[in-house]
Amino acid sequence: MSDVPETTEQILVKPSKTYQFLSFHLTARLQALLPTQQLDEILSLEAGQIVPIFDLPEAVMGICNHRGEVLWIVDLACLLGFETLFTQNYRQLYSVMVIRRFQSHVGVAVRQVGQLILAPTSKIQPLQPTTSIDMTPRLALCLTGFYQTSDQKSFLILDGEKILDLLKAD
Repeated sequence: MSDVPETTEQILVKPSKTYQFLSFHLTARLQALLPTQQLDEILSLEAGQIVPIFDLPEAVMGICNHRGEVLWIVDLACLLGFETLFTQNYRQLYSVMVIRRFQSHVGVAVRQVGQLILAPTSKIQPLQPTTSIDMTPRLALCLTGFYQTSDQKSFLILDGEKILDLLKAD
């Protein structure tokens, strides 16, 4: 496997007929997907395992020890312009998806990690302007498409690389 991660657009233009994503709840009402190729693992962290670092953007929750290395933990909802997990009356066990970028890793905390979803190419759509979602400017920067399952569940498709680019911009 190459150390150079692919963007979601690069993954979606490959001739493969099906793509694998991990679903998660970005907010109570909004579900999203990240390509599994951009993820290393999923962690469950208690609030006490995350050490806050002050004078950083609000979305940065802190750091934790992960396999003897420092792992930065970011509140994905907050980073994308939604309420923080802290103000959503969220439980104190965080689901953290570890996104890989070259040799470094960043953990993004979300409300809840869902299941693996196999999405056929023909069902992945560009987001239409008429789609009724809570769109924020930061979410728009990371959004690459839309997927609706056969049982009518709707998911936004996000790009892990673009999420990490937002962190660099802050």
